[in-house]
Amino acid sequence: MIKINDLTVTYQSRESSFTALDKMNITIDSGDTCAIIGPSGCGKSTLLKVLAGVEGSYEGSVTIDEQPVMPSKQRVGFIPQHYGLLEWKTVYQNVILGIRIKDGKSAVSKEAVEAVLEQLGVKELADRYPHQLSGGQRQRVSIARSFLLRPDLLLMDEPFSALDAITREEIQDVFLNIWKENRVTTVLVTHNVEEAVYLGKKIILVSKAPGRAVKTIDNPLFDTENLRDSTAYFQLSQEIRKMIKEDW
Repeated sequence: MIKINDLTVTYQSRESSFTALDKMNITIDSGDTCAIIGPSGCGKSTLLKVLAGVEGSYEGSVTIDEQPVMPSKQRVGFIPQHYGLLEWKTVYQNVILGIRIKDGKSAVSKEAVEAVLEQLGVKELADRYPHQLSGGQRQRVSIARSFLLRPDLLLMDEPFSALDAITREEIQDVFLNIWKENRVTTVLVTHNVEEAVYLGKKIILVSKAPGRAVKTIDNPLFDTENLRDSTAYFQLSQEIRKMIKEDW
């Protein structure tokens, strides 16, 4: 479980200060996905940095499974917007990078790597380099790297926004399928309302800066079969857009 209580993050400079997050309160149950929607500059990336343990200067409390955020003890996966792959390493080498850094070379199981590559449809690309891949293939590799790590928490920062609309939907389905098998607690930052409805069991709307959680929606449509074809999917997306316009 992720519990965020009165989280406040203020950045100081010599002449001024800027509050990115102000008394943010969020609870995410273990094994759930939570989609965060907010305008540019509202502190969404700051929130991810706090959860990843990169940003440690804040007020309030943040816990992962009742423990303070401690990257040395917790396993946190990260899927960024532009894949985060090292161009000079092969697909195989990129996929094992996270677990090698976390657990050492001896922790890498060739069988486990091949299994996750096959699951994500990129096993035959193992010896290629990122520049030889399409955007969708790159994102599959990024997803494989995160799930091979077996994270306690998975953070996703606009992970599919660089993809065209058709590929985006395809990779959303790829992610959701592997997530169902692992049930990793996931925080997804997105600007796309339909993506939030499709992937978020919980949807949180964040205000303009300083960011606050102004609306929490327990998504009744999450993991519904053929969701994109349903009228309810369109209606909920429109309702969320209305909430966003009223707040922003």
